[in-house]
Amino acid sequence: MRWIVALAAASVTGCASIGAPPGGPPRTTPPVILSITPDSGAVNVRGQSVIFAFDVVVSDRAPGGELDNLFLLSPEEGRPRVRWRRDRIEVRPRRGFRANTTYSITLLPGLADLRGNVMKTGKTVIFSTGPTIPPYSVFGRVFDWLGERTAPRALVEVIRRPDSLRFVGAADSTGQFSVGPLDVGQYTVRAILDNNNNRGLDPGEPWDSVAVTVGGGASPFVELLAIPRDTVPPRLLTVSVRDSVSMTATFDKALNPELTIVPESFRIVSSDSAPLRVVRVLTRAQSDSLQKAAQDSAARVRDDSVARADTSRARADTVRPPPPAAGQPDTARLGGRVVAPQPKPSRPPPPRELNVQVDSRTPFVPGKSYRVTVKDVRGLLGPARATERVIILPRARPDSLRPTQPPPPRVTPPAPTRRPP
Repeated sequence: MRWIVALAAASVTGCASIGAPPGGPPRTTPPVILSITPDSGAVNVRGQSVIFAFDVVVSDRAPGGELDNLFLLSPEEGRPRVRWRRDRIEVRPRRGFRANTTYSITLLPGLADLRGNVMKTGKTVIFSTGPTIPPYSVFGRVFDWLGERTAPRALVEVIRRPDSLRFVGAADSTGQFSVGPLDVGQYTVRAILDNNNNRGLDPGEPWDSVAVTVGGGASPFVELLAIPRDTVPPRLLTVSVRDSVSMTATFDKALNPELTIVPESFRIVSSDSAPLRVVRVLTRAQSDSLQKAAQDSAARVRDDSVARADTSRARADTVRPPPPAAGQPDTARLGGRVVAPQPKPSRPPPPRELNVQVDSRTPFVPGKSYRVTVKDVRGLLGPARATERVIILPRARPDSLRPTQPPPPRVTPPAPTRRPP
């Protein structure tokens, strides 16, 4: 009897483990979805859950958290309940499915089997508990505005007005998204760079929102420029003097791009109460544009001089590939392949840095301190305010004012003369 009890205990222990399966060649391919119940496009669904069936036992954990992080249920009323069933996963709403409502459930990339083979793509199923499925969705692209790049895996919310029913989706690897199906109506579309993956907006996380109207025979396409936004005005973070007539002012957050910064917005006063006259204020983009224009002008002058010296070479140099056709994206060659350029936001990012130039008759003087004040600074949200900072310039080293003298030549003494024995 003892060996029967031991064998039963061993069998129970074995069933409780989800370790890697023993024997056989190691699998190197990710899990494959065999079926999803109900089918996508089904109507008048009466079930209580959606079941994803796989061709292999899958892990009960998601990268960096629980398994429910990999599922989006739309419309959402709290996180869905996700149950692991070895080679099946069951997903259901916390309050059950609504009547006459169209649902979409998305499995995001990241699900793995017990050997660590990870699914690189996701899957969405759409069905309705009523007789029809609406024809509309909201399409768009999310950008990390400050980084001027797309925002993969951004959380997208489409909030119906006025009842605030929340439809959710996620941006793909190129920042594009599709949320729906949706009924005709007014919606607010919001994108969040959900850094902690808690499906909500936290302080400091970048976001953007826009109001849209769904209906009229077409689904809207929107661009969302995610950036940290709050009502606290920007603060002058650092001031660095580059030379006697220019300095760089950096703020702790982005400035409102509609705000016009003029020389009169700055007041710079030295420790002896002498004001410095500000003659020009430029954003980094404006400074870079002026520098590029100057470089292009110098290059044209250089090319013209070379062309006049060698007309045959000028004919060869002036041959350029034709520009891309209208509406066709420009491309760049990489390793013999034609690679399309990455999408960019339609608007340049708001500035966080300003280049300030003062009159050469009132320059910065080493060893003095200055109080720099910027008036009417406004962020992307909230009121304007003044911000200031005091800086002390280092004194010039005395040896830096002396002309550099070359070191005296090293004289090697002659070797002593040996007397003959």
